[in-house]
Amino acid sequence: MELPISSLKNPRVKALRLLRMRKYREQTGRYLVEGIRIVEEALATGAPVDAIVYAPDLLVSERARALIEQVSTCQRLALSGDVFRTLSDRQDPQGIAAVVRIEERPLASVPLGDDLLVIVAHQIRDPGNLGTLIRTADAAGASGIVVVEPSADVYDPQSVRATMGSLYALPIVRLTDEAALTAWYAHIRSLGLPLLIVASSAHGERVHFDLDYRRPVVLLLGSERHGLPQSMRDTADVLVRLPMLGRATSLNVSAAAAALVYEIIRQRRTAS
Repeated sequence: MELPISSLKNPRVKALRLLRMRKYREQTGRYLVEGIRIVEEALATGAPVDAIVYAPDLLVSERARALIEQVSTCQRLALSGDVFRTLSDRQDPQGIAAVVRIEERPLASVPLGDDLLVIVAHQIRDPGNLGTLIRTADAAGASGIVVVEPSADVYDPQSVRATMGSLYALPIVRLTDEAALTAWYAHIRSLGLPLLIVASSAHGERVHFDLDYRRPVVLLLGSERHGLPQSMRDTADVLVRLPMLGRATSLNVSAAAAALVYEIIRQRRTAS
């Protein structure tokens, strides 16, 4: 393994530390992922990894050491433990990270079919919630997730960590123009697919469990504070609500997403 860099003034270290800030991620088209599992996922799925960054004195896992030794398609950069910790937002860093290029995905990258299930996340402000939504979409076998900007950054360290490796499991589309969604819906229907667009709202006229989801579904979720704007609700075929039986009047958006998508899965499994 290479001789570790021990100076915070090293230009490569400075560049890595800047990736903790959104504006530099956007400027460079790069972001940093940290931890054995997500680095493995990035490499296994063919994500565009530029460099593996590691700290030999923090590596306690043979799995991580083997992963570093196997890498031959990208640069390897060794850091001292103290320098690596300045890149990490973990209390006990595992000593391995990767620099990955941002790949912008279009709506056309979402595979269409009778089992279509897409989560549209509108202006989710909390990066942890956004990352958990991505993980939930992956766990549910969703076709893709669409993030409507302005939103928390998909590539924020908190969001990346919350995905638990699901960042590379499905297409993630970032949109700034809601009108592109309307055109996409029309395209799906032009293919003869009986698309159902469902908006989640505390004021929904239907209880979520009463709908039939055995068809292509797009699920619209709003921000934690403001919910879905009228412009998004107007594109939906139906507004649904989750029943609130206690004193709580709403769920965290990531918890609501899990309840919503797993009812869809339950119905589809029962039908099959």
